[in-house]
Amino acid sequence: MTEVVLLGRRAVREVVRYPEATIPTLFIPLFFLAVNIGQVSKTFPSTTPFLNGQGYVAFQLPVSLMFAVATATSGLALVTEIDLGYFDKLLVAPIRRSSIIFGRLTADLVRGIAASAFVLLAGIALGAHIQSGVAGAALIVLLSALFGVAYAGFGILVALRTRNVQATNTSFLLFFPLLFLTPNFVPFDRLSPLMATLARINPVSYVIVGLRSLVIDGWDAGKIGASVLVIVVMGIVLTALSLRAIATYDR
Repeated sequence: MTEVVLLGRRAVREVVRYPEATIPTLFIPLFFLAVNIGQVSKTFPSTTPFLNGQGYVAFQLPVSLMFAVATATSGLALVTEIDLGYFDKLLVAPIRRSSIIFGRLTADLVRGIAASAFVLLAGIALGAHIQSGVAGAALIVLLSALFGVAYAGFGILVALRTRNVQATNTSFLLFFPLLFLTPNFVPFDRLSPLMATLARINPVSYVIVGLRSLVIDGWDAGKIGASVLVIVVMGIVLTALSLRAIATYDR
């Protein structure tokens, strides 16, 4: 645990020391939020049934939160250390290899909390009202950050397997089709049959629906539970694959 704390502290210091690596990742979610509101808000006024009296910003806010936390920063930081040779020094140090992974994920948690809180405040400033209250807002930030930690395992896995910066960077680009194959613009029941089927088998859909319920509906145990389940399963699977990749890195 001490190793994880030390490596995590080092990774968090990198985030604080180089804000230029984090700030651009906030541009995309805020850009999409503003553009989508500007284009669609008149099509779906607050009287639209699925908005529950709110503006369209409330419906789009969870999508922007997903954009904000699903980055490849940990994978890129790791592959940079591989290129510089520092990663080899960590491998021969008297520490558990798993600590390297968990240290990076610690930084992702801190970054995810800060990014999701910032985007959530931006959404509130644009008119969104969190129906689940302050506790719900805190849960939105936490779940968003934890999803970012879970998805970070994919970037780390790509970094360890390919040891290539360009390949690692695509781990973020691959999130785009995952995000757009969700009920990101309208609910499930307003999608075409094919799109609805694809959205329902996409686990990211249930994270968005869970977060959206906290914003628009209040406390819906079923939707929130499904969101938590997806985050936990995704985190366990991707982290386990990352741990296996680093355990066999030099074989």
